[in-house]
Amino acid sequence: MLADYFLYTGLSLLIVHEMDAIRRNEWRMFIYLSKLKPETGYAVFSLLHIPLFMLIFWGLFSAAPEIKKALILFLNGFFVAHFFLHLMFIRHRNNEFRSVFSWGIIGGLFLIGIGGILTG
Repeated sequence: MLADYFLYTGLSLLIVHEMDAIRRNEWRMFIYLSKLKPETGYAVFSLLHIPLFMLIFWGLFSAAPEIKKALILFLNGFFVAHFFLHLMFIRHRNNEFRSVFSWGIIGGLFLIGIGGILTG
């Protein structure tokens, strides 16, 4: 099913983006996390992704079909909105997302989100 292709590609891109976000110290762009010492901010930002991905995986693989459908729609919408969030913070002093690689992932998520919405 085409919608599954978009979902699995989007999740893969999201995971790679979060790996890139850790490398690029994205936590320094968040109000409360930026006040933490570097190692603490890194650890908190990284650990917060565990429950986030647990909820996503639970919703996709264990939840009732209507929850799964709503989650997929939400994820596709997030992939699109996420692009605009990065645009809003493009000039943030702690923004380290400057490479073609990083923006390729962010832009790829945007396109996948659009595709997922259109095929969902």
